[in-house]
Amino acid sequence: MGQKPSSLLGTALVLLAGICWGMSGLFVRTFTAWGLTTMQQTFFKVFVAGVFMLLYCLLFDRDALKVKWKDLWIFLGAGVFSLTFFTWCYFSTIQATSMSTAAILLYLAPTIVMLISSVLFKEKITKQKAIACVLAFAGCVFVSGIIGNAVPLPLRALITGLLSALGYAFYSIFSQLAIDRCYGAQTISTYAFLFATVTAIPFLHPAEVTALATQVSPLKFFGLLALMSVTVSLAPYLLYTNGLKRTSPGTASITASIEPVTATVVGALVFHELPDLYGYIGIALVLGAIVLLNINTTKKASSE
Repeated sequence: MGQKPSSLLGTALVLLAGICWGMSGLFVRTFTAWGLTTMQQTFFKVFVAGVFMLLYCLLFDRDALKVKWKDLWIFLGAGVFSLTFFTWCYFSTIQATSMSTAAILLYLAPTIVMLISSVLFKEKITKQKAIACVLAFAGCVFVSGIIGNAVPLPLRALITGLLSALGYAFYSIFSQLAIDRCYGAQTISTYAFLFATVTAIPFLHPAEVTALATQVSPLKFFGLLALMSVTVSLAPYLLYTNGLKRTSPGTASITASIEPVTATVVGALVFHELPDLYGYIGIALVLGAIVLLNINTTKKASSE
């Protein structure tokens, strides 16, 4: 009984993180309408989180900043090939299609992680995992509009959506490589966000951003940018990390799948983006694949 309140708190924190991530489209649509490019939005998303984590480490956990030079490529990979690349692709997909479709394509990431891990870390692909792969692929087919009378998903959105899942999956892969070298979550995330920020700087074009801010209203413009950085980057990271301390990774992964559900609800309420029947089937199939991939992990954690 002593573990139950902690477990409930952990689930609640991860749930809130997923809801925050699911609101990304609100900011992307607004800033795109104002003229901010996808890469400029990407910069502001990672910048605040990177600065906050760096300051935290400098003030309270300097040991987290200690890394070996020969391992820097891992953090560079997590920042550039995951955070920067994944965010740009995800935001581009939101611009090209509905929020729910973008989110569900992103959630093909667990399946991609499983496939890559089978090669890099020699993880066995069980029958259960194979079925999850089939479910995820079928879900992608339904969401893309290939089946049914829905307007087919634009090729650009399909490509960037699948690439966003690949980039998202890379974070888990690079993180595992870092963990194998005895680095902690704070070290991995801090350097990943810092490298992501540095990578996006050349695409920032400050004069252009300043001009756009002047047209809209500097207070409104930069205030919303700060809110986006906190809402879809910093806050969910902190919530998810603290949630993981109180629940199993399997439970957390399943709970975080509230993100595409949130994106669907927000898209419907704010932008009137209602999936058709086949879209809902696709969402259910992908979420089912996530649950199936994690069901053994969750049972094992519960038994312990």
